[in-house]
Amino acid sequence: MNTIRDGILAARLGPTTWEDDQAIRQNFSFPPEFVGFAGHFPGEPILPAVVQIGTGAVLAKSFLTKETGPYRLETVTRAKFLRKLKPGETITVHCSRRGPDGKAFDVVLTVYQQQAAAFTLTFSLASISEPSDPTDG
Repeated sequence: MNTIRDGILAARLGPTTWEDDQAIRQNFSFPPEFVGFAGHFPGEPILPAVVQIGTGAVLAKSFLTKETGPYRLETVTRAKFLRKLKPGETITVHCSRRGPDGKAFDVVLTVYQQQAAAFTLTFSLASISEPSDPTDG
């Protein structure tokens, strides 16, 4: 398994909350020893954008595992990173399904009820010959 994905899964706090069949919410907290903080940045660790995107992808795949797959992350659009995320903070990730085919997801990360990041993830069916998606488990 992918080390970053393992760290994302280990950082989950409490149960996943399904708000309806179109939205899901999960809290995460990344400890100071999380591998994603290594070198990002010495003396002032912040959660890399790729890890923030990974939290959304993990939640989005909760929807997609109910369907015929496998899926891979195709695009990240409308990405805005508004706040540095530090070790130990509780990050709430909200993932909402959007679009006519249900393969796109709006993701919002909040800390202390303030928006920290927002982006849209779009998935597509992966062919067998494609390399594996690091958010797969």
